[in-house]
Amino acid sequence: MLKNPNQKVIKRMARNALKVNRRKTITLFLAVLLSSFSVFTIFTVGDSYFRLQKIQNIRMSGAEFDAIMYGVTDEQKQMCENNPDIVLTGAVGVCGWVEKTDQDSTPNVGLIWADDGYWTQMMEPVREKLEGRYPTALDEIMVTKSALKECGYENLDVGDTLAMSYGTHEGIFTGTFRICGIWDGYGPKKQFYVSKEFYDQSGWKLSQAASGRYFMDFKQKVMTKTEQNAFIESMNLGKQQNLFFMEDLGASVQILAGLIGLIAVTCLCAYLLIYNIMYLSVAGKVRYYGLLQTVGMTEKQIKRMMKEQMLLIGSAGTVLGCLSGGLVSFFLIPVVVKSLGIKSGYVGADMVRFHPAVLMATILLVGVTIFLASGKPAKMAADISPIEALGYRPTHKTVKERKAGKGKVIARLSLEQFTKDKKRTAVVLLSLAASLSVYLCIVTMLDSQAARTIVSNYMDTDLVIQNDTACKEKSEDRRDILDESFVKSIKENAGVSEVHSMIFAEITVPWEPDFAEMWMKEFYAKWMSTPYSKEKDEYQNHPENFGSSLIGIDEQEFDYLNNSLEHPINKEDFLSGKACIVYRNGLDFADADIIGKI
Repeated sequence: MLKNPNQKVIKRMARNALKVNRRKTITLFLAVLLSSFSVFTIFTVGDSYFRLQKIQNIRMSGAEFDAIMYGVTDEQKQMCENNPDIVLTGAVGVCGWVEKTDQDSTPNVGLIWADDGYWTQMMEPVREKLEGRYPTALDEIMVTKSALKECGYENLDVGDTLAMSYGTHEGIFTGTFRICGIWDGYGPKKQFYVSKEFYDQSGWKLSQAASGRYFMDFKQKVMTKTEQNAFIESMNLGKQQNLFFMEDLGASVQILAGLIGLIAVTCLCAYLLIYNIMYLSVAGKVRYYGLLQTVGMTEKQIKRMMKEQMLLIGSAGTVLGCLSGGLVSFFLIPVVVKSLGIKSGYVGADMVRFHPAVLMATILLVGVTIFLASGKPAKMAADISPIEALGYRPTHKTVKERKAGKGKVIARLSLEQFTKDKKRTAVVLLSLAASLSVYLCIVTMLDSQAARTIVSNYMDTDLVIQNDTACKEKSEDRRDILDESFVKSIKENAGVSEVHSMIFAEITVPWEPDFAEMWMKEFYAKWMSTPYSKEKDEYQNHPENFGSSLIGIDEQEFDYLNNSLEHPINKEDFLSGKACIVYRNGLDFADADIIGKI
């Protein structure tokens, strides 16, 4: 067969075929447009997602760091400062609390000291306002309006004085402090920052886990769990020490893998859709492609005609997909983000940034998808011979002998059509499954970043009311303010759907050589600065000086708690008082050491 080299005719036939088969053309165009739109948007928004997640964690933590260690020795501090992977360190010392003021007897305000690395550099991204300077004298404090309001003095300003009773490791004292600065921003704000001199006189040391907080900012922005565990191992932590990494440092690997998976599934959906449509089109036009060869068209020219069609559809779809992705990424998303309170340029980050590599990657991925999806149908069309086309009858390898079936006719006919062309059915089902997978991936990623997922929220509650007097050290200072009438008034409120009361009682656990001795040894070793051996005699002779707590919960709270346990307990035994649940509080006990011992 002689070759006809008329390329203009092939291009004109490709365009006419697209015009004639408008429904097929529109479907293919939308498949390319949506896939390029999704890929471009995932790339551009993904970069912004990581940066905005970093902002979120900075705001929640109150500073910019990657890891925090409870308690730090001079040797460990030297190791971190000499570590080339750590670019910045900062230290904070918890040294006391505000016991009471003239305006409030139960202020929930702590006393904190911060070194220059933490206050000047790590906290800088979360501060929106700063007046005055950091405390340098013993009687100076840096405050926030929230902390002042908690103490009943929200109208005080820089230069004013505040009289209060405060507690430290050495005991309860009374003093007057001058406000040398006020700051505002994100993070914990119900605390007063004090001077280094005050911290040194408080009796606490940074090496004590109850006081010292050591923050580290790493050079690398993604660190796997293996690398994190290796670093923790290298620090040789003591019994009371703990080291925690920020969630985004390790979770970034999982999120990045999720985004890559989302792109892969998107491309798979586009591949299946394009392949399915072109396969059905070729299968329905066997005579058309066979007769084209009878008028002089070669197999190569048929392939070129089909590739020309996909080139036109792919080019238009990719261009419009990238443009629409850019409009959504650079205009719509920033508007939504700004409405949530994150302003452009805050923490040195723009909302969405464009990189030429994003456009190139999108074009490459969509182009490869179109090429792979159209290759097999184009080859099928080119392999059709004129003789095969003339004698073509659409068959699907069905069984020649048909048996009378049982059941409804419509159901039997539907099942027969469903299984007639197994390859076509498999492609359609796979396309549907891939599309649903994209939807599931997006919903899962959005839900993983929902407020009630990233923020610890016990039993999905909206409001927690607690009795601050229960934290008083002396029993005579505690007041039963959440009585039955108060709880009843809340339950009768039309806007409240559920109320769960938690009852607190102080109890005394007498000394005994088995469980109590084992528990107190571990408890003192983990949490107390005083050795247990120094207080063992007092505990044996006067256990009433070592108070403990008994918490009463309702049936729904028990179900929630019991479902979270590795070894659930019998509900009837719990409700009847025959069994209880002990809060381990980080103590290094195996389940066998506790279960059945009380």
